Amino acid sequence: MRDLTRTLSMAATVCCLVASPGVPGGSHAAQVCEAGKGYVAADTAQQVNENFLANIKAVGIETVIRYYDWIDETLPGKTLTLHELGLIGKAGMSIAVIFQHNSDCLCTFMQKGRGRRDARRALELAKSYAQPSGSAIYFGVDGVDAQFLSLLAATDLPSGEAQARKFIQRYVRAYFQDVGSVMKASGYRVGAYGSGLVCTYLLEEHLAELCWLANAKAWPGYDSFAATNRWALKQHVPTRPSDCFGLEVDLNSANPVTENYGQWKPKPF
Repeated sequence: MRDLTRTLSMAATVCCLVASPGVPGGSHAAQVCEAGKGYVAADTAQQVNENFLANIKAVGIETVIRYYDWIDETLPGKTLTLHELGLIGKAGMSIAVIFQHNSDCLCTFMQKGRGRRDARRALELAKSYAQPSGSAIYFGVDGVDAQFLSLLAATDLPSGEAQARKFIQRYVRAYFQDVGSVMKASGYRVGAYGSGLVCTYLLEEHLAELCWLANAKAWPGYDSFAATNRWALKQHVPTRPSDCFGLEVDLNSANPVTENYGQWKPKPF
């Protein structure tokens, strides 16, 4: 365990320097925003506009998924705005949200108290947007378990999903325990975004109520978790801006047995 901790500590700074937020762990074979595909939601790190909303609604997509973030955003314009919320309400569409700030970095999950700080920031934003009780706030775990396995592969330490699970038990668990301690009296459901292995663990341990399976089939546990049908949302490969009315989005399917995945309808302003 001492060697494991040393490996993590040495790698954490490097990961933060080279991490690429929001990039899924799979090949890019662009999808198209078109009717008849069964997609119910589109997530994007870009601000939406009326034209985009009208067009994706016309092809059957009823929910936009946007981000909560700290003021020093990981990408410019990533955080949901009140203006966007009003446009989504005016279009008669739903919104779902995910908190994500450097959640593709091992160091994020190794910081003591980080989950509490992120959860408090998420609640601050939720209240400012009048997010209703009973809806969800997802928290991102963007491939850190896969990164950990890549680091182990360069050492003489054992690798494989069993080792990735140990990382999740030690660090991701602590993060979500922190999140839960802040969120428990809020009335919001806690969701998680990540690999199949992360989703499986957090649901088993009752640290998340909902799980959004990332479009990263190389991340640990993808196939086994997808087959369980315990996911609330399943993400697909991104579109090009030219294929989805000017924005790059990820298209998402909802589990047929989980119609409510934490989305809500904002009021038009």
